[in-house]
Amino acid sequence: MKPHALIVLASLVFLAACGGGGSDAASEGSSAPARCYELVEGASRAVVKVESAPAEGNPDGGRITVYSYVDGAEEFAPETTPGRLEAGAFVYGDGTRLELTDSSLTWPAGSLLDGAVFTATSCP
Repeated sequence: MKPHALIVLASLVFLAACGGGGSDAASEGSSAPARCYELVEGASRAVVKVESAPAEGNPDGGRITVYSYVDGAEEFAPETTPGRLEAGAFVYGDGTRLELTDSSLTWPAGSLLDGAVFTATSCP
C-alpha cells in the first residue's frame, strides 16, 4: 500500500472515531438517497457514503460512513460518523466541510485530507 493511501485511510478512521456515531446510527427518516465516493490508490480503495439522517432537533442531520478495502477485501468494519448536510456539503461536528457534487467529494485545504478528491461510485 502506498504511504498516501495509508494516511488517507488512517485519517478517515480517525475522523469517524472522533465523531462517535458508531455504525449503528439510525436510518429512519432518511429522505434523500445515499451518495458514495471513492479514492483508489493501488490495491487500496476507500469509499465514503454520505446520507441524510435527520433526528429530533437536527432536521439537517446527516452521516458519513467510511469503508476500506485492500485487494478487494474489507480492511476494517465500516465506521459511521454523524454530521450535518447542507446544500452541496457534508459538515463534520468539528466544522470540517466536505464539498459534494454529483461527481466528486472534495476535502478542504488544510484538513487532514488536504484537497483529496473522491469520485462518485456505487454504494457498497
